Amino acid sequence: MSEAAADVQLWVTSTGGGHRRVAEAVRAALRESGGPALKVAIDDPLRVGALPQARLLLGGYGPVVRWAPALWGALFWSFSLPVARRSLELFLLSGVQVPMARTTRRRQPRVVVNLHPLLGPAALRAARETSAAMLTVITDLTRVHPGWLSPRGIPLLSPSEAATLSCVRQGVDPSLVETTGLPVDPRLKPISPAERAAIRARLGLDPDLPCLLVSGGAEGAGNVRHLLEELDEVGPRIQVVLFSGRNLLLLRWARARRWRIPLIALPFLNDPTDWLLAADAYLGKAGPSALAEGAAAGMALILTSALPGQEQANLEWATRAGVAVDARAPGALAELIPSLLRDQEAGLRSLQERSLQSASPLAAQRVAAAILRRL
Repeated sequence: MSEAAADVQLWVTSTGGGHRRVAEAVRAALRESGGPALKVAIDDPLRVGALPQARLLLGGYGPVVRWAPALWGALFWSFSLPVARRSLELFLLSGVQVPMARTTRRRQPRVVVNLHPLLGPAALRAARETSAAMLTVITDLTRVHPGWLSPRGIPLLSPSEAATLSCVRQGVDPSLVETTGLPVDPRLKPISPAERAAIRARLGLDPDLPCLLVSGGAEGAGNVRHLLEELDEVGPRIQVVLFSGRNLLLLRWARARRWRIPLIALPFLNDPTDWLLAADAYLGKAGPSALAEGAAAGMALILTSALPGQEQANLEWATRAGVAVDARAPGALAELIPSLLRDQEAGLRSLQERSLQSASPLAAQRVAAAILRRL
């Protein structure tokens, strides 16, 4: 199939959901800022002919983080080492370089943007096929994996001051790093109680009952079952929406079980924005897009797990800054949720305000501006 021409090409993969969500937010901002004539493409090596070894490597993320998070942590730290990372890059290049370069030649973009820590070398080689400029949009919120910095010399757009400092500490020239914030859907913004009630009614939720959004990310990872069981003990004063992601076992389990609390269990959603706006609080793992989207929507952030590596760093940063609450301890929710609801002004709303202060509502527009400057 022949790919249509594009002015800007964004490279992502379907590992997790955050990379794709960021790319879609950037595309929306580019279309808003660049006008209807600007053509923007989002491409995934897994969809343009990646070879089996690359499919195995990139597609293995979901099962590993779901069933063996400790193994994920070991891989994260192992591939932070230069020799191991270089070996990984060469292995991955053998599976994605040719299809990525072919797709870029067909698209003929003027700017190529990388949004994944494993695709930088292949994205740069593809960009050189058309003499396109290249940028990397980092989605690690605080601790930046060295994979984002390869190859060296590429301009970087950073999601936070902490991430920018992490880049500089790893030897990146400060002039190459611009702090933009992490792009989120521009529709994610604080809304009035009346607007939230209307969205809830449209989605089949109780307009007046506090709504908690539970998520294990796009892969449905983390201690989600135990988390739901704890919430069920809180009783009928709350309603829960579960994002089970691609974890079909979790989805079936949640739908088959009888709950004391009103609970809606959803599969992976390409566009979860309305559900995010309907919720009062986010409960789940400390993924970067989950934190950024929750803050942008004005939700309270209650963190119940974190993958080893950069998510652990996210949790430490967010709780230290007062942006989120660490609720990983056994039984923590049984005490925390009633206390937040008992005095909502001092509890739930206070946490929502602190979360909102960490939001970067103009991040997508800043990233779009950096891209448009290079057209």
